[in-house]
Amino acid sequence: MIGRHFFDRKSLLFHPIAERKDETAFDDVYTPMDAKTPELPPETFDVIRKTANDILEAKTRGASRMLTFGTDFLANGLGPLTGEFLRRGWISHLATTGTSLVDDWEFASRGAACESGAEGQMNGVFGMWEETSRHLSLAVLAGVFRGLGLGESISEAMVEGRVILPSREELSYCIHDTTDLTRVSAAANLLGVMDHLGVEPGTIALDFPFRERSLLYVSHQLRIPFTVHPQFGLDVPFMHPACSFSSVGIGAERDFLCFVESVKNLDNGVYISVGSSVASPMIFEKALSMSQNVLIPEGRRMANHKIVVVDLAESKWDWMHNGEPPETRPEYYLRYCKSFSRAAARSMYYVSADNRAFMLSLYRELLALENQ
Repeated sequence: MIGRHFFDRKSLLFHPIAERKDETAFDDVYTPMDAKTPELPPETFDVIRKTANDILEAKTRGASRMLTFGTDFLANGLGPLTGEFLRRGWISHLATTGTSLVDDWEFASRGAACESGAEGQMNGVFGMWEETSRHLSLAVLAGVFRGLGLGESISEAMVEGRVILPSREELSYCIHDTTDLTRVSAAANLLGVMDHLGVEPGTIALDFPFRERSLLYVSHQLRIPFTVHPQFGLDVPFMHPACSFSSVGIGAERDFLCFVESVKNLDNGVYISVGSSVASPMIFEKALSMSQNVLIPEGRRMANHKIVVVDLAESKWDWMHNGEPPETRPEYYLRYCKSFSRAAARSMYYVSADNRAFMLSLYRELLALENQ
């Protein structure tokens, strides 16, 4: 066996988050529904109009209307606007990466989020803020033990304003009850962290004075799936010794399978990927293959799904009409378009636009169509 040494996260020095200088105050980035939208090209508005029609048709048919997004989406203050999409039934499933959750959690608890990565890394304080990582991690540990996924574990803690940690006796009993080995693992993970950090069982009160701004909060209230698809080591909670990679993995598995179930219902539905240039297409292609794998033996094949990809990068290639470009074109290497192009969707559009402009324009177009 190779002689390896492992870093001890318990040796890290974490600081009270009250000492952190936040880079983004929610009030400075909040995108209200009546905000002025930047001017968009006619072809972009044409795609937005088609997307709005497709969403309302999918809603009528009971097909999935999925919105996936990357890190900057919630950091741009789009939580409340997107919450209106949920309330009106325009979106039936949300999915994002782990980084977005940190912003949503801190906007709800502090009214501000984000820190300077450049300055913090060199001073050894980037991500070293106690409350966010500790409480997020304990929420995941407790929720996963109760059978929840990542998104639901965190949103439930926000809605209830607390994390309840079971007694050591209950956890020990579950560890020895091998009828459910996943629960055995979740119980062992939680007990291990409690013992490692000296955390006592009971209720940990959490304060979210701005939770009405949170997309996690709204989705939980409306019982709309909000799945989280993390990458190990990518997000700041992974730095904290309270974070159990094993429990994160169990929760991520549940969220992934929930995501796949929504993709399986995507025929005649709409899949919108905003800014998630790598995670969304790579996860979607596996979910689509799994869905087709079970649909085809039943005599069905998903063929009427519609895909819209939104990002800032310019693309001069018409993905809808020309399909996948040759390797001599730079667009061939745009993973977030290429993977979706191979999904053989009924329509697949790429929109080069700021996510705020796209979401505001889509909201207004949907509202106009519903009011006709």
